Amino acid sequence: MKAVFVGKTTRDLVDRDIPTPGPNEVLIKNVAVSSNPKDAKLPIFIPGYEAIEGNDIAGYVEAVGSDVTRFKKGDKVAAFTVMKTHDKYGAYAEYSVSPDNTAFHLGPNTSFEDAAALPLAYITAAIGLFKRLQLLEPGQSGDRDGAVLVYGGATTVGVYAIQLLKAAGYHVVAVAGASQAVATSYGADEVIDYRHKSNDELVDAIAASHGGKGVTHVYDAVSEHGSTQASLGALIKSGRGGRYTYVLPIDDAELAFLPATIKHERTLCATAHEDEGEFAQRWFDWVGDKMDKGEFRAQKVTVVPGGLEGVKEGLRRLQEGEVHGEKLVYRINETPGLA
Repeated sequence: MKAVFVGKTTRDLVDRDIPTPGPNEVLIKNVAVSSNPKDAKLPIFIPGYEAIEGNDIAGYVEAVGSDVTRFKKGDKVAAFTVMKTHDKYGAYAEYSVSPDNTAFHLGPNTSFEDAAALPLAYITAAIGLFKRLQLLEPGQSGDRDGAVLVYGGATTVGVYAIQLLKAAGYHVVAVAGASQAVATSYGADEVIDYRHKSNDELVDAIAASHGGKGVTHVYDAVSEHGSTQASLGALIKSGRGGRYTYVLPIDDAELAFLPATIKHERTLCATAHEDEGEFAQRWFDWVGDKMDKGEFRAQKVTVVPGGLEGVKEGLRRLQEGEVHGEKLVYRINETPGLA
């Protein structure tokens, strides 16, 4: 098969053997795959790391490993593959292996491109909201008085978090910049522009949201460039306590000053392949159904020409910060040299 080998300075199209699924795994013949920011970052930040990178795929089940009962050959699916495990699970290839709990069925109304834009970012949003922030899930009874802040409301994780929050019945306040309309289009009740504001001004704006009640929970989908200070400042100013979750590493010193009433915990999507596997399976099944009914939407898709050959350009755009309010997707059949 053709695949893209990603290193610190290389994104080369290479030939590889088709991988074999193990127990509780499925082999997927990819139709569309997508990029995440970490795909460009890992080979730079981890010395010596090289791999068939990527983790978001959509296509047809080609084969199943032992103990797999939810899928069969020919099923239309999408999947979140295991991260940082080198070639077997990489998305930038004609075929990829995924654990069966992070694969999910696609209905006839869902395009492969939209489905490929979903897995990693979506499950990152779900884990952060319902595990780390301990918010009520859709259909659960309870108090939803406190608003939730999504910092980075136009990011892919952000638009998925907004939709999940609205499905669960929450008032959503988003922080965004030039792409504010994106956050609004996905259901945010209020959008605050962070541009041209000092940290104190942004804190005040967040604290004044939701009719002056502010927010009690924060999903920080940015976790840099001042998002931590503004998010935590708003929680402190509310005086009501709350919870804060973030997706990138944060220095302990930035969290040490917090009062005991504010809890914080990082969100890692890798737990979908670990101790939160059952949770991930349930939420992937949920979104597969909602997508096909038109009740949940993928981030805006931008198809990069050239199939797997286009991955080099896609990772360059991510590395240079040129991607805003969109998800880069590659159609495998556009790859030069396929049999």
